Amino acid sequence: MFDIAFVVRDFVFFLLIALGVILFTRRLAVPYTLGLVVVGLLLSLFGILPEAQLSPPLVLFVFLPALLFEGAWTIQVKRLRENWRAIFLLAGPGMVLSLVLIASILHLLDGLDWATAFLLAAILSPTDPVAVLSLFRQLRVNEQLSTIIEGESLFNDGVAGSLYQTFLAVVLLSLHGHASAGAESWFAGAGLFALEAGGGIVLGGICGWGVSQLVRGIDDPLIETTITIIVAYGVYLLADTLHLSAILSVIVAGLILGSYGRSVGMSEPTRAAVDTFWSTLAFVANALVFLLVGIQLNPLSLVSNPATSGPTLLIALLAIGIVLLARLLLVVGLSARSRGRRFPTPLPHAWSLVIFWSGMRGALSLALVLAIPLEVPNRSVLLISTYAVVFFTLLIQGFSLRGLLKRLPGVSHGDQSPEKAG
Repeated sequence: MFDIAFVVRDFVFFLLIALGVILFTRRLAVPYTLGLVVVGLLLSLFGILPEAQLSPPLVLFVFLPALLFEGAWTIQVKRLRENWRAIFLLAGPGMVLSLVLIASILHLLDGLDWATAFLLAAILSPTDPVAVLSLFRQLRVNEQLSTIIEGESLFNDGVAGSLYQTFLAVVLLSLHGHASAGAESWFAGAGLFALEAGGGIVLGGICGWGVSQLVRGIDDPLIETTITIIVAYGVYLLADTLHLSAILSVIVAGLILGSYGRSVGMSEPTRAAVDTFWSTLAFVANALVFLLVGIQLNPLSLVSNPATSGPTLLIALLAIGIVLLARLLLVVGLSARSRGRRFPTPLPHAWSLVIFWSGMRGALSLALVLAIPLEVPNRSVLLISTYAVVFFTLLIQGFSLRGLLKRLPGVSHGDQSPEKAG
């Protein structure tokens, strides 16, 4: 039976730990998110575990809507427009090419069937820039560079979520022996992706515009803050019920409400109240998510898992290398493309290196892989490979990024232009 007292106890326990870690990491000038991952890892290693665990519903329906809406609400649309080419290439064609590369290598070297290989590639595609951006703020990294990384993550979360649903449907169709287990299942998957992504964008646009008109007739910070909460969770739940991309719906609704709605329908006190509320909620959500991620990444439980074998661990290690290779090729392509005539200024080489090394994976990848039905073949391979990639990118890349930023010229010196940074 569900016991609310245990939930409240775990919530307070996690918040107390998070506050202690945050105060400690501030003295060390280390991103609190990475400190929380380490502390969560230590809690799991020593068996100090409360009842709450990282689960797909907790991430997808409690934390994700708030984090997506806050990211879309606060990001500067003006800077998105200024850097739309780089963001589009990273989160659109670049992510698709990265997806194909990861799936192809997994299929050729590890022997995974095409559908499973693409499913794992989709799981490993969404980037998590929270730890990166908190470090950027500490070191006063160029705001344009921060916008590119944040914008990429915001949009590729939605694309990766839709692709995940598409490839999972293909795997399940093949597993259940449908006549469409061959080429027809891939055509059905492509149609599903177009419907989910396109429908999610349309739904988010309609809701964002409609609520923007609604708040024009209201001038009350409490009421309008409550309306934004309803938008964040209501749009997400509505899209999920309609089998559309809930992630894209929230992102689009948040972007419209955060740029158009706040300017035409909200007074200055209301904007300040909404900003304060969402920054606080996102701070608490991120603290809890990264602590739970650290708990989930217990390496001893993975090694002792009966499903973990030598070949499975080898695939997991290979997945790390493949993800890094795909990210490298993606950034090299972006850097070369930025030197074309359509880019206002080429991306400095130092920026390209930062974009490459900041492609961390986090809670969304873990939630997606944990949500895979038990009947899916090679589920243990997908699970352990995802854990390995998240572990490596958060801890190895996360803790080495600070040294990289401090050594690169033209990165940690305020808001320089690309010309000066190059």
